[in-house]
Amino acid sequence: MNEWQQEFILKAYKFNFPVHRPYYELNETDIKLLWEGNKTIKGLNDFFKYVESQSFKIQYRVLLSRYRGKTTCPECKGTRLRADANYVKVNSKSITDIVLMPVNVSVEFFNNIVLDSYEQKVAGRLLVEIKNRLQYLNDVGLGYLTLNRLSKTLSGGESQRINLATSLGSSLVGSMYILDEPSIGLHPRDTQRLIYVLKSLQKAGNTLIVVEHDEEIMRNADELIDIGPFAGTHGGKIVFQGNFEQLEHSTESVTAKYLTGKEFIHVPSKRRNWTNSIEITGASENNLAHIDAKFPLGILTAVTGVSGSGKSTLVKKVLYPALKKVLGGYDDESGKFEKLTGDFTTLNGVEIIDQDPIGKSSRSNPVTYVKAYDEIRALIVNTPFARQKMMKPSLFSFNVDGGRCEMCQGEGVVTIEMQFMADIQLKYKT
Repeated sequence: MNEWQQEFILKAYKFNFPVHRPYYELNETDIKLLWEGNKTIKGLNDFFKYVESQSFKIQYRVLLSRYRGKTTCPECKGTRLRADANYVKVNSKSITDIVLMPVNVSVEFFNNIVLDSYEQKVAGRLLVEIKNRLQYLNDVGLGYLTLNRLSKTLSGGESQRINLATSLGSSLVGSMYILDEPSIGLHPRDTQRLIYVLKSLQKAGNTLIVVEHDEEIMRNADELIDIGPFAGTHGGKIVFQGNFEQLEHSTESVTAKYLTGKEFIHVPSKRRNWTNSIEITGASENNLAHIDAKFPLGILTAVTGVSGSGKSTLVKKVLYPALKKVLGGYDDESGKFEKLTGDFTTLNGVEIIDQDPIGKSSRSNPVTYVKAYDEIRALIVNTPFARQKMMKPSLFSFNVDGGRCEMCQGEGVVTIEMQFMADIQLKYKT
């Protein structure tokens, strides 16, 4: 790497290449020279071809893992559309141009589109549907999203509002909508947008049942059902049913105590000081507008902001992959940033805990995920009876045939028909 870098720097003056300028400030000509090179100077592509040719050596494989990742396709610009799809244009805009527009810009485009009489006759009904669906997305506060934005890059709040916008666009009447905590991931500012959408569905003649614990949504509900009083074996009872004014006078409801201020969460009187930190410079992925962020070490830090402001992008797609690569790991979801500085050498590792399901198998449970079953099985096979019968740990595992239940085959559940047939067979044998 050093040899290639020194050679590039020594010859860069011949082509007026700005070696002291940051990458994000380079123009297309300079970027092309940096990557592709020319007859006189080798580019980054040549360097990585050489590294790949030496991948039988572990040090080169480690080097490759630090720079390997996903980026936007230069041909389709991330739209995943064929090049010939752009040959057809409406009002000088191709389908690629439209899907790369933010929703609020595309709303203006379709509202101001100019068509002749024949085109208007052909596209009339289609334009009505397009305008309505784009307007619903804009109404729920998602006007800043582009139409080709990958769903996996959306925040929880954005996903919820897209689902609600889809329901609004379907124009169903007389339906029942059941929502399980739609306010999860939403900033308090966005809760009012959510309430507006919910009331729009209700005014259209639909019934809404919302499982929720957000105060604003509870205050706007026509009817409240409070289940409790506590969790697990201490719950499962209807503590209250009625409107919000009646709930405030309830003596059994824990929810009512917090809403009326009788119970509250105490704010810490003292915050922990910090000295070491990690700083990300020039983060510019998704909604992030080339920002710098400092993350203190040794304390609890909360990253907050309205839904879609870039919280998850900054932490999950920029900070985490950057630290992963610096500490010798690999992550293909690395976001764009200029540099990583600070006291990251004081860290031994980095772990991300998100909302993905635990374990890859459908049989996974908390005991298997934390590997407690391994210790339990080891304890069992060391008992005198197990040693006498020469039992192995696999016998007590539901992940292999030897330890599976004959009835459910390791699934843990059976159908009524399976249980009925088992009873019949048992009676026949006896």
